[in-house]
Amino acid sequence: MPESAPAPARAPQRRDIQGLRAVAVLAVIAGHVVHAPQGGFVGVDIFFVISGFLITGLLLREVDRTGTISFRRFYERRAKRILPAAVVVIAATIAGAFVLLGPSSGRDVALDGLASAVFAGNWRFALEGVDYFAQGTPPSPLQHFWSLGVEEQFYLVWPWLMLAIVVFAARRTSWSSARVRRLTRTVIALLTLASLAWAFVETRTNPTFAYFSTFSRAWELGIGALLAFLPAIPLAAAWRRVLAWAGLAGIAASLLVVSESSPLWPAPLALLPVLSTALVIVAGAAPGARGPWLLTNPVATYIGDISYSLYLWHFPVAILLVALAPEGTPAYLAIALAATAALSALSYHLIENPARRATWFRWREGRIRGVTRAWAPTLAALAIVAVAGTAGFAGVSQVRAAGGEVEAQTIAPTPGGSDEIDCRGAGSALHPEACADADFDALAPSPDELLSDTGNAYSCYMGENVALDSCTYGSEDDGALRVALVGDSHAASLLPALEPQLGALGWSLDTFVGRGCGLMEDPGTPTDCDAARPDINERLFSGDYDLVIATSTRLWATPEEAHEAAIERVREAGTHVVVVRDNPLPSEDAIACTTRVGVSPNSDCGTDADVALEKTHTLADAAEAVGAPVVDLTDLYCRDGFCDGIIGGVLVYRDAAGHITRSWATTLSHTLATEIRDAADAG
Repeated sequence: MPESAPAPARAPQRRDIQGLRAVAVLAVIAGHVVHAPQGGFVGVDIFFVISGFLITGLLLREVDRTGTISFRRFYERRAKRILPAAVVVIAATIAGAFVLLGPSSGRDVALDGLASAVFAGNWRFALEGVDYFAQGTPPSPLQHFWSLGVEEQFYLVWPWLMLAIVVFAARRTSWSSARVRRLTRTVIALLTLASLAWAFVETRTNPTFAYFSTFSRAWELGIGALLAFLPAIPLAAAWRRVLAWAGLAGIAASLLVVSESSPLWPAPLALLPVLSTALVIVAGAAPGARGPWLLTNPVATYIGDISYSLYLWHFPVAILLVALAPEGTPAYLAIALAATAALSALSYHLIENPARRATWFRWREGRIRGVTRAWAPTLAALAIVAVAGTAGFAGVSQVRAAGGEVEAQTIAPTPGGSDEIDCRGAGSALHPEACADADFDALAPSPDELLSDTGNAYSCYMGENVALDSCTYGSEDDGALRVALVGDSHAASLLPALEPQLGALGWSLDTFVGRGCGLMEDPGTPTDCDAARPDINERLFSGDYDLVIATSTRLWATPEEAHEAAIERVREAGTHVVVVRDNPLPSEDAIACTTRVGVSPNSDCGTDADVALEKTHTLADAAEAVGAPVVDLTDLYCRDGFCDGIIGGVLVYRDAAGHITRSWATTLSHTLATEIRDAADAG
């Protein structure tokens, strides 16, 4: 996370470091707004090194000058540099989320804001990052605050550790200041190596946590801290230029070759931008040294000056703007870049810089005796946010799509049910001619409630590597047909479609749904269902069931041979197997379209069929290979080469991972149950 430069009275400003800040923040903005270069996120790693170098240098100078560290002054400086702009951005983002994303998402962003305000955002986002049901959903507009959390957690420990070393040395009066520095340097080197070693371990075992974890990122600040202990290296100007340009070349390479999907991030790949940044800092660490013009020109240094505000504002703008304009379009790019630049300049000149230089409190005898006018700009900005947010929420509420309700048409217990056509949802795809003129005045669900529209789909869902947990739905009669539903979250999402039909069908349904729990015998490699799979298969292969219904996501390729073996084992036990081919996968743009301000039942949101169906469903292919019946409802999702995100006034998908809404599943209910029943009878 970039921050304001130390006050010039304490340390001369290094223009090359300001230029490095500019490189870092422009890379991050480009990565998030333009989505190029692919490694733009490494700008955060550049900031970590710079921060470790500058803050440690500030502490060392204070120790040299006073023989101790004033924590009141240290944390007061940190608060003045970080909090005013951060608080305003958090407040504005929460207000923007309520206005543009709706109350449900606004509440989630408010919780993100609370965690970010107390510097714990990185841990909240780490937990969200491993949430299976967050796949394909837009990130929080405050997710970039994770790096601020890492920095502040580091600085809750590092100054105290330095002071402990100073106090320890003071009790040994024979210790020179040079010896104290050597001990301090040794301690930070050991902690840096320990953090780097842990980063290697956690990157391999839990990469999402490694990305956000303070323990896996502290070494980057530690590298910067170690640079502060280095004396000025006596190098000729030509060699300094070589070092600086070599460092810039390494940074450029990291922007091009590193990607967030790399299994080697943050360790060891983060070593490339971190060590490259260190080279640039070392190259300029001498009195009178001048960095490359690329870093020291007035434009670069000004961008470096406002880099903290740029970093704070760019991500909320990029994420929230999608609610108004399609991402990646010229209008989106122009508005995102212009709004980021304008808000950042205003924030720096009116809030961040005045607060950094002002005296906030009146102190007397070591106690706060009052506050000063330095609070006024921040309070005024918060008041503007509150008024604008309230007005915006009232205005957008007038055009926000309302929510409707859908009910399942139940299978009649005897032949011949109602002939009435329900055009909501799948009904319009089943009866295109009869429903051609159907008019829907509300979406189901409301876009504001999209993520929560799950029904009871996941009430008995097993997470990663947990023991078997099964629930029973439907008929309690002794003579009921014994049915099992097995699979991952896409199988669980069918439960709201199946449950309304169980009574009429006379089915008693047991669920075996969990992360990675697709129907397979021995996948050959570790999966998220390894703990539960033996018990699941024992139940399915026992012959106790009359029918096994199986499906899974097409998002991940799974071994057909393992599926075939499991299907054969179930059938050998005398149980029918019916596989439901997975639904098409929507694009992120399609999901953004269905939640955009002003979306209506007639909005043209969707995904080209060749994209939505690009990934094959290996479970269905395996079933066809061994002659097991497959229920395929793709025609209800796609027509004329296009898979709609809104069908018959109903939002089809909750997220870009292809989880369907409860509302859509409800409209599928009659058709899905009928197709499964008929397939089982025919098989």
